[in-house]
Amino acid sequence: MMLITALEKQKGGWAVFVEGEYALTLDAETFVRAKLRAGEEITPARLDELKHQSDLRRTRERALYLLETRAHSRKELFDKLVKTGGEAAAGEVTARMEELGLLDDADYAARLARQLTERKGYGEVRVRQELARRGIDRELIEDAMAGVAETADVDAALDALIARRYARCLGDEKGRSRAIGGLLRMGYRQADIRRAIGRARDALEAEGE
Repeated sequence: MMLITALEKQKGGWAVFVEGEYALTLDAETFVRAKLRAGEEITPARLDELKHQSDLRRTRERALYLLETRAHSRKELFDKLVKTGGEAAAGEVTARMEELGLLDDADYAARLARQLTERKGYGEVRVRQELARRGIDRELIEDAMAGVAETADVDAALDALIARRYARCLGDEKGRSRAIGGLLRMGYRQADIRRAIGRARDALEAEGE
């Protein structure tokens, strides 16, 4: 057994001092429920239990706030929650958010793939990279890309991008290289890019005749 020597209210909750040394900080609700008193004895196991309860409470609150702000992948949410309550609490809360239907990697991947394609104008390669970076597994990435492929028109997207950004620089090799590099970074495949540039050059030549 150990002696609780002091309890101090702080901005983040209540600091608990055991045997004259700082032990942990509990959120206000966990502290009230625990009914701790200075001068009482407490076991190390009870301290660990209270810390876990407090970490869970803080982590749940953080998760709900993050999910209200925007959708997250499982990995994104877990990585952020680790900073709040550690790996154990982050894992438990992340799993609970999935059970409640507040976290759904399949839906998240499908929505993000469509957003990156339609709003950002990214090509397939870049979209796949972005989904993988957010921790979406390969099978879900394939499903998301299949959904995008049903409506995506790569040629039309490239034609629009070239007309908007690169039409004036296709007359020389340096300009064409710049266009190819920019479109590759956006995730389009080189073969598709070269065909699109060819179409754009043909159109420009036709206009000049």
